[in-house]
Amino acid sequence: MSSTEPLRHNLRKALDADANRRFVVAYSGGLDSKVLLHAMVDYVGDEKERLLVAHVDHRLHKDSPRWAKQCMADAKGMSVAATVLTIEEELPRGHSVESWARDNRYRLLRSIIQSGDVLLTAHHRDDLAETFFLQLFRGSGPHGLSGIAANQYFGHGLLRRPLLDVTRAEIEAYAETHSLEWIDDPSNFEQRYDRNFIRHSVLPEIEQRWPSVSARIAHAVELQRQAATCLDEAADTVLDAKMDPETSQLLVSTLSKLKNDMQRWVLRRWIVRAGFPIPDAVHLHEMHRLVHARQDAQPCVSWKGAELRRYRDKLFLVWQSRLQAGGDDYSWAFNHPLQLPSGVLSAKLILGRGLSAALVSSGEVVVRFRRGGERCHPTGRARSQSLKRLFQEWGTPTWLRANTPLVYVNGELAAVADTCICRNFAVKTGEHGWVLKWDKRVVPAPSN
Repeated sequence: MSSTEPLRHNLRKALDADANRRFVVAYSGGLDSKVLLHAMVDYVGDEKERLLVAHVDHRLHKDSPRWAKQCMADAKGMSVAATVLTIEEELPRGHSVESWARDNRYRLLRSIIQSGDVLLTAHHRDDLAETFFLQLFRGSGPHGLSGIAANQYFGHGLLRRPLLDVTRAEIEAYAETHSLEWIDDPSNFEQRYDRNFIRHSVLPEIEQRWPSVSARIAHAVELQRQAATCLDEAADTVLDAKMDPETSQLLVSTLSKLKNDMQRWVLRRWIVRAGFPIPDAVHLHEMHRLVHARQDAQPCVSWKGAELRRYRDKLFLVWQSRLQAGGDDYSWAFNHPLQLPSGVLSAKLILGRGLSAALVSSGEVVVRFRRGGERCHPTGRARSQSLKRLFQEWGTPTWLRANTPLVYVNGELAAVADTCICRNFAVKTGEHGWVLKWDKRVVPAPSN
């Protein structure tokens, strides 16, 4: 058997289900990605239009512009389209170079993935072993020790790592067979970086004693993945039975009935399902403490641009960048949904319910957010009340009040999102009205 056949076999096995998709190859120009790109050009044959090379210039080394040009030249030499994505942000003081580079790299790659695309990275079995030790030394649980996922959703498409069952030795053999040349980034040998230290100092010592350690670690990773899947399924059972599907809020009283360990897994799973960043062990511990805070407290845990907040018996997930809706006014025609900074406001015409269609059609409709001092006379109430008092009555958390859209008709408050209609604008018997719907969940996560 050819020394390159195991690699080609793994590539076919990983990608044959993706017939007719476009493949985006994350290409650094180094050994691993050079082998992946070369093998992919062979894999697609005459359909090279199905390939796009994407190089990310991290701007962390003086030679990075030259490397970017070399990657473009590599792609051109193989008759493959290519693009260079540049990280424009500066590395914040005190941040890990490795995590900052990784987060920004995937952010940029996500921005070019179109619906149905498959992003390919060149992670292999030795990377899997390195990640396992990194997570082990960080005190990670089953999800962290599951290591690098072979397949996952990514932006509007998929992310696949077709070389995860291939060793570094097999990749080197492939490169030698095809006389490939690649870029050697000197930072890959700097052992001040944790991954490099594990790669060059830790694993070689372990492999001398246990030569087949990478295969054993791959087996251990698979066992951790199975354990993580079981924990997720158990947490899903709790969430599907107890979580309100309309609000996606989690009740503290529901969590409190579970054992402490299960509370943490349910919290973590809830956050993942909602599309928020996965918290590390430290933040997850703080979240667990938040569950047991006094009911009259309004504690908050912040991480990676997100916040977990508690109000009374409910837990809320919010993006920090969306906590303040701003002071703009938005003109609105009810027959089209209105995209707002914190959600989408829509309306449906129904007989006998909602805002009077006759009054709305004859007036100027403006949507704005709280500025203080607003009052509303809810239908069925004896008198008007301050919006602050009504929010307290409805159990609206303080940080969400500024993000709740207020509908004005001819300068007068007519409705508070989909919660309340002010009496002067309520539909009369036999009239058609606009029934409002305020959907916060459709707002995508921040892109950075």
